[in-house]
Amino acid sequence: MSTLLTRASCFSLLLLLFFSLPPSLFAADVAAVTPADTKQQSRSSDLSGAIREDDDVNIRLYEYLKKRVRKYTRPVLHPSDRVDIHVSSALYQIVDLDQRNNLATISAYFDVWWIDPFLAWNTSDFDGVDCSFLPTDMMWKPEFHLYHSIQGATATFGGQSAVEVHSSGRVRMFVPLTSRALCPINVKYFPFDTQKCNFLRLHVALFTGWAYLSGRPI
Repeated sequence: MSTLLTRASCFSLLLLLFFSLPPSLFAADVAAVTPADTKQQSRSSDLSGAIREDDDVNIRLYEYLKKRVRKYTRPVLHPSDRVDIHVSSALYQIVDLDQRNNLATISAYFDVWWIDPFLAWNTSDFDGVDCSFLPTDMMWKPEFHLYHSIQGATATFGGQSAVEVHSSGRVRMFVPLTSRALCPINVKYFPFDTQKCNFLRLHVALFTGWAYLSGRPI
């Protein structure tokens, strides 16, 4: 019974102390917190507005490009104009070296770009945005072939990948490729042998920069 009385007394004392505190103490706390909360809410509102505005600009640009993109015709203003395809390549990995069959398999990629005059825009019309992206399957694309390749001779473009488009009309894409080609292997001096596969050394010369449309090279 004494324990219960003691607990009741402590609780009563706590309530007494709580209600004895001056109201100004709580008012000061509220006054100190409220401006910070208001400022944070203002920042959040400004950020949300900026994001919405940025999204609006990119959507406008995307719709503009989508109306001008030409998938099945060469990106030229006149039929006699030439399309210059700029290509560089790099080796990513030697996947396999088949000594018995004298075959080498590599993984590489092409860095490809060209100018499409229909996809140029004035950056001042789109709040200074200088770059955008379009799905690969919407675009006109050149074709590439690796000479001497017995498998993976043609580079494939992933439909889900994106193409980088600049305001100047420059279109850029990265094209991965896995290819297998003949590679004479001499292991006479193994394990101190050195192998040379021509298609690795000539990786730039083994593809053609010509793209064909109705049998005509660009």
